[in-house]
This record gives sequence, structure tokens and C-alpha cells, in this order.
Amino acid sequence: MYPTRVPMEISFAGIYFPPVMLAILLGVIMASIVARLLNKLNLTRFIWHPPLFFVAMSVLFTRLVDLFILPV
Repeated sequence: MYPTRVPMEISFAGIYFPPVMLAILLGVIMASIVARLLNKLNLTRFIWHPPLFFVAMSVLFTRLVDLFILPV
């Protein structure tokens, strides 16, 4: 068996966090940036339910971070 390069834990100031937590944090930050950009461009008027759209974007960005940035 070959050891994988997937980090099992990420250490920050002596506290260990799972890598998925970092992916979730980055996904929510990216979704909030996109939501603010959509608000600034007044494109949220075409969205039926903005909070639900934000949750969907958060899930989407979390999965994209998970696939391409953190190989969890």
C-alpha cells in the first residue's frame, strides 16, 4: 500500500481540524463574495429565494474546493 497525500488533519495553532472544515469555510467565503457581487450588480432580482440560492452556492463552491484545491 502506498501512503496517500491527503492530509488527515490540518494543524492551526496547535488545534487539529479536518480538511473538510477548511473546504466548507472557503466555500462559504467564495459564495458570499459572489452574492455580494450579484447584489452590487442588481442581479439578485432574478433569484426567487436568495437565502436558498446562497446555501446552494455554498454547497457548490464547497464541492469545487473539495475537488480542485483540497483532495479530500
